[in-house]
This record gives sequence, structure tokens and C-alpha cells, in this order.
Amino acid sequence: MDPDLPFWVALNKVPCIGAKRFAHLLAYFGSVEAAWHAPRDLLEQSGIGPHAAAVLASERVKIDPLAEMEKIGREGIQIMTRNDRGYPRLLAQIPDPPPVLFMHGDILQRDETAVAIVGTRTASIAGRLTAEKLAADLVRQGITVVSGMARGIDSAAHQGALAGGGRTIAVLGSGLDVVYPPENRGLYEEISQNGAVISEFPLGTGPLQMNFPARNRIISGLTLGVIVVEASQDSGSLITAGHAMEQGRDVFAVPGPVDLDGSRGPHKLIKQGAKLVESVQDILSELSLPLLSGSEVAATVDLSDLTPEERRIFDVLEREPRHLDIVVRDSGLASGTVAAAMVMLEMKGRVRQWPGGLFSRLR
Repeated sequence: MDPDLPFWVALNKVPCIGAKRFAHLLAYFGSVEAAWHAPRDLLEQSGIGPHAAAVLASERVKIDPLAEMEKIGREGIQIMTRNDRGYPRLLAQIPDPPPVLFMHGDILQRDETAVAIVGTRTASIAGRLTAEKLAADLVRQGITVVSGMARGIDSAAHQGALAGGGRTIAVLGSGLDVVYPPENRGLYEEISQNGAVISEFPLGTGPLQMNFPARNRIISGLTLGVIVVEASQDSGSLITAGHAMEQGRDVFAVPGPVDLDGSRGPHKLIKQGAKLVESVQDILSELSLPLLSGSEVAATVDLSDLTPEERRIFDVLEREPRHLDIVVRDSGLASGTVAAAMVMLEMKGRVRQWPGGLFSRLR
């Protein structure tokens, strides 16, 4: 272990020492350990300001760097610092890259070709399906999908990437030991096995509202561009888009019905010059990425695990939700048979149930 690493973790835990002050300290003292042990007068001279120097001087006596490392080790969490060779190249280019990243899973070199999909937590069914489809289409083009694992569009983006057999990265606004929202525990585990769940926040940090704007700069910073799918005009997704613009990344927006509140954010971005997105080709064209041939991107659907009745129902279903009564009518099967088969199709990951007796096809 790098002997300086515990001090990176400890300094990252001190309030007031954000990415810019952290960089000031490292540049001034030459190592994080030297900054950690520096007397208060030298801390003030480093350029972080008297208040931050006072906070650091008082807080560091409460933090045991080695104990913090032990705690992180027990959680099975990897640590990546700004000085590591594997630190994401695109993220390193933003004005305030996080000095420390905590990670479950792995970030690979191929994840440099990444696009973010973000949007409202209160997404419509159509919005969720759009995010899922875009994510699945992107990963089939070898593009990693990045999002924030929030309810709504974010979760749909991760789920679409996983269903498409690709890689996805979730950036949390809490410590890695605080899964938020809690119902996404299973999604958290899936993402960590097929990409990474990352955070700049120390263990034990709750999902505080003030954390999310900082989290959003990492989402955009990891990517070539950000796609907004459904967002109100004051949505945090527009903050992510704003970070992307400041970082020189592309911004994309998916239009929607004019009377839907979730369309206001994307439409505002389109008026400001964001690229209108109808399909994955629009994204690839803007990013100058090649479109793989149909044979290379087609997802082979293996239906060998389905019974004849399940196969018949699966063929009737579409990505747009359909009511159970319509499925019964179009399949020609008894309602009891369809209801029982739907349960099995859900368990096999082929069907999703929506409120109101609606069902849609996943893959």
C-alpha cells in the first residue's frame, strides 16, 4: 500500500477541504502526508484560507488515517486517488476532479467511451422505456452508460445497460456504504459486477441534498456527453447538463409531449443548442463514433427457457406497456394461464409489470 494513501483518505474526510483546496495543499506541501501534519500557520500560507486551515487543524485530531483504511477494507472498497495511473482520463481533465474515488467494481480503459443518461426521479413510463432503450442501444455499440442510480430515469438507464449486456457506472451522492434509494440495493450489486459504483464521499455520508450538484460534475466528467431524458426546468439533471457544457462535453436532449412537465427541461436545452435525440444514431453521429453493423449490435434473444405459453405471450408483448386484458385477447390464451405465465416471465427477467395492470417486454 502507498504509505501516503491513508492521508489521502483522511484529508478527504475533513469538511471544507474540497477538490480545489485539496489540490492547493498537495501542490504546496508536495505530499498529502506533509499537508496532514503541517502546523496551522503553514496551512494558512498554503492558500486554503484561515477558516479552512482552522477546520483542518481541529478536525484532523479526531481522524485516525489507519483506522479509516481498516474500515474501508472491511467494506471491500477500492480506493483510487488523483495520482493513480488508472484514474479516469476524462475525469482528470475537469477543473475540479475529485482527489479520491471510492469504488465497488472496476473502471476499465474501455469506459473512456462513455455517455451519461440522466433525468427526473418521477419519470413517466414512456420516459423510463426511452432511457432503457437508449442505454441498451448504447452498450451494444460498446459505449459505457453512466448515471446516478436515483429513482426514475437514472435507474432505468442502468437497467437498460445491464439488459443490453454492457457496462454501466453509477455515481452516488452518498458514501458507498449508504445505498440510496434503499430499494436499489439489488441494482447496486448488479452494477458493481458489470461496471462500478463510485463516490467521492467518505463512508457514512448520507444522501444530503448539497452532495448531488458535486456528484453531478463527476457524472458529466466521466463521459463524452450527457443525455437528458425527462426533466423539469429546475431539475438536477440540468445541473449535470450545465457541468457538461462547462467541461466541454456534448449535451443531448430527448424531446417529449409539450404538456408534460418532464419535457420542459429537455426542450429548454434544445432551445439552447443541445442535440435533439431520437435514436442512438443521433448520439454516435455527434460524437463521431462509428455505427456498428446490425450483425454486430443485434441482441440475440434466447427463448429456449420459455414454455410454449410463455413464448406466445412474449411474442404478443411490446416494449410499450400493454394491459393484461389486451395480452389475453391477442394471445388467445385463458386469463388464468396468462396471469400465471406473467409471473414466470417476470421471474425470468423477460417482462416488467407497471401500475394499472400493464406489462411490457424487457428482452
